[in-house]
Amino acid sequence: MKNLILTLAAMILVLPLAGVAVAANNVVEKPVAADTAEKFAQVANEVREAMGPGGRYEFISPDSRAKVDADLSKMQGLFQQAGSVDAMSQEQKLTLFNTQEHLNGVLSHSDRNRLVCERRAPVGTNIPVTTCRTAGEIESEHRLSQKFMQDNTGANKCATGFCKGN
Repeated sequence: MKNLILTLAAMILVLPLAGVAVAANNVVEKPVAADTAEKFAQVANEVREAMGPGGRYEFISPDSRAKVDADLSKMQGLFQQAGSVDAMSQEQKLTLFNTQEHLNGVLSHSDRNRLVCERRAPVGTNIPVTTCRTAGEIESEHRLSQKFMQDNTGANKCATGFCKGN
């Protein structure tokens, strides 16, 4: 009995660490990284296209979209002034770096492929379970639920004065 308790205690301590080890192996991808005006223009166009329907960042909020546009414009201005990172002053390089990091943070958070994990107890049990889904899956389910609620509310059914049930 004592061995069983020790084994369970060891598993409880090791399982959270296994998740940390897996997360540590993931490489952080930076969507925006360019060192010349030409490369930046190409990357900026790709980001703008990815914010459209079906794109990697299609679920980006209007507020975040405005931040992305502002950051892209700021970076474009820096590249227009200098042409490349090598030709920039230290102050311009610092501004470019900080703007690029902010932009990458906003885009990473809005990435439909970003994995979101949560730990909660399912209905009918007190034993929590970890489930992971992509941000795109979560947003799609949310939008489908909202559409279902709008399609099946009494206000929409009776908007013309005639209810569908009558």
